[in-house]
Amino acid sequence: MPELPEVENVGLALKKNLAGRRLTGLKVDFAGVLGQSARATRGALVGKVLTGVHRHGKYLIVRFTDDDGSMAFLMIHLRMTGQFFILDGYIPDKHVHLTFDFDGLPVHYRDIRKFGRLELVEDGVAPAALSHVGPDMMEVRFPEWYRRIGGRRAPIKALLLNQGIAAGLGNIYVDESLFLAGVHPEARPCDLDEAELREVLKRGKQVMRLAIKHGGTTFMNFTNFHGKPGNFRRKLRVYGRGGEPCRDCDSVLEKTVVGGRGTVFCPECQELG
Repeated sequence: MPELPEVENVGLALKKNLAGRRLTGLKVDFAGVLGQSARATRGALVGKVLTGVHRHGKYLIVRFTDDDGSMAFLMIHLRMTGQFFILDGYIPDKHVHLTFDFDGLPVHYRDIRKFGRLELVEDGVAPAALSHVGPDMMEVRFPEWYRRIGGRRAPIKALLLNQGIAAGLGNIYVDESLFLAGVHPEARPCDLDEAELREVLKRGKQVMRLAIKHGGTTFMNFTNFHGKPGNFRRKLRVYGRGGEPCRDCDSVLEKTVVGGRGTVFCPECQELG
């Protein structure tokens, strides 16, 4: 599932390649990925110019502006297998559900599992549809984050995955963040001091910045705007490496389940106090 770094890279690519271009057409092959009807979506967007892209957690909100200054906003949630890309000579397969035409440049939305959603919203930063989502993990300051997570008795990994506390981290980057912070995934915030929790937040942001730089992580379907996979996978310290030696201490990495998600950690570097 695309997490914050992958979504950030999609947003950056949309902005770099499409900002200032006018949407001149929208071909809909499967309207089930739209929050509104195909007719309503076309009516709101076609003829307007893409003028901005805002990311909050794993969501993108694309701003379209008309010649008279009126705006429309399209919120995108890629979920498990949603992809945007442009490829020269590409012939869309059955998994391409939307094709946006930007002044003759086709931009395809492909989604094998059809879980992604693109819906019109009323605001380009804080629409009502995101009222259940916490602050962005890259933007949240420690005092606010600490108020939301400090003292909680659930495993810290489960809380980091909770998008209502802070939005953006998923399974890959939670495991990586906790390893770098030296915190066991089953540790409870109520048992951690402020310095340890500050380190978790710091490392979470550090991991995501590095992943953004390397285009995200590819295990299954994620590719960038031009169909190329992210290459952060080679930098992973623990995720997907259960049974292999820790790169810091050579202990065998252990695999367990926390919060219903497969979890890998180092029993030496992340000792449970």
